[in-house]
Amino acid sequence: MGRTFGQDWHYISLTTERVPFLWHYHPEFELTLTLGAQGLRYLGGDVAPFGEADLALVGPGQAHTWQATPRADGMPQQVQVVYFTEEWLRTLSGHGLPELTGFRTWLDGARDGVVFSPACIAQVLPLFQRLHASRGMLRLACLFEILDALARDSDARRLGAGHGESREDPRLRAALDYLHAHYREPVAMEDVARVAATSPATLKRLFREGLFSNVTEVLQQLRLGHACHLLVSSDLPIQLVAERSGFANPGHFYRLFARQRGCTPADFRRRHHLLVAQTAPQPFDEPAPSLDLQPCGGPLVQP
Repeated sequence: MGRTFGQDWHYISLTTERVPFLWHYHPEFELTLTLGAQGLRYLGGDVAPFGEADLALVGPGQAHTWQATPRADGMPQQVQVVYFTEEWLRTLSGHGLPELTGFRTWLDGARDGVVFSPACIAQVLPLFQRLHASRGMLRLACLFEILDALARDSDARRLGAGHGESREDPRLRAALDYLHAHYREPVAMEDVARVAATSPATLKRLFREGLFSNVTEVLQQLRLGHACHLLVSSDLPIQLVAERSGFANPGHFYRLFARQRGCTPADFRRRHHLLVAQTAPQPFDEPAPSLDLQPCGGPLVQP
């Protein structure tokens, strides 16, 4: 247990020269610890810099990525990731582990993502080291210690108005997959509904009930996330950034960006542009694969 995809929970450890931009989502919760890297963290509509030690929880169905350039000293960057399903915790709490009920209640309010405090990170760092070194029941017990510490972090920053997926629905999943693959193109509600094998009215209801959002807002966040990536990792003219991110109207892009990010695209680029050269060119126009298919980052490290 711990490295096999498709299980109710699994753990991977990654070592890489840089954390690449892989904008994706998946049905599990994801807890990611990043060490020795500095860059930008994208969780749904939230974009923020992260430092040498970063710990964040990603909700189901929430588009996300981290991005960092190589270190000046050449040292590798470490990423430790735990994926787990809500159904797994529900089953455990209902069949002999009622102690998990409190954590499940906390988790229900964390679907939009959580960024944890430095104090919490310092507390769980030794636990992540044990998680990496342990096997079997010891590894599982260590995971529960980590989850308990997360719920006790009173200084954690909860993200709001995100697009975490509260319940899986095949029609909603089909619609999200379509948006993820085509957000840089013109997208019509009728096309999304057709792919999801439902009506536009039902699709609107599914987004409202399952994501507390709508198709337009999810599409905008995907496009804005890609625009942020282009702004910080390329020197493309801003009008071309808008076009390659799916915005047909540059004026609309400028207004939406300022409203969502609190600054102009040019200001965002000046603050966050990745000045350190990449070790390899990024395929700016290719969307990242879903984590259902492969993990992000460097080669897997044998735990």
